[in-house]
Amino acid sequence: MTPVRAERSNPRGAPPALRPYYANAVRVSAGDLLFISGQVAWDDAGQVVGRGDPVRQAEQVFANLTTILAAHGATIGDVVKVTVYVTDLAWFDQLSAIRVRLFAELPPASTIVQVAALVDPDLLLEVEAVAALR
Repeated sequence: MTPVRAERSNPRGAPPALRPYYANAVRVSAGDLLFISGQVAWDDAGQVVGRGDPVRQAEQVFANLTTILAAHGATIGDVVKVTVYVTDLAWFDQLSAIRVRLFAELPPASTIVQVAALVDPDLLLEVEAVAALR
């Protein structure tokens, strides 16, 4: 069995995590880290998936992240930090359902930020991640 390299923490005295699938902190023991550039809702041909649909775009973004993780022998459970950029925070609850499914057991440290725009006007969100490789 591979040793766990990441310990999630919501310490007493700190404010509670925003949602159960968030962690206030993640402590990672020494080893390889994979820094994944911001992923958007492009398919493998570079075409935007889910124009106008933030949930469909989020599904594509996390599929892209999963593909990159797998190429490095990692899974979504190895993600220790995500930064989510959205063009409208009104989608927060809709996007939360995806996070619950992906991160219910091993939540990463997380940040979500509303931005004015992304590199393509059809893109609604972007996610960058850090994973602790085993």
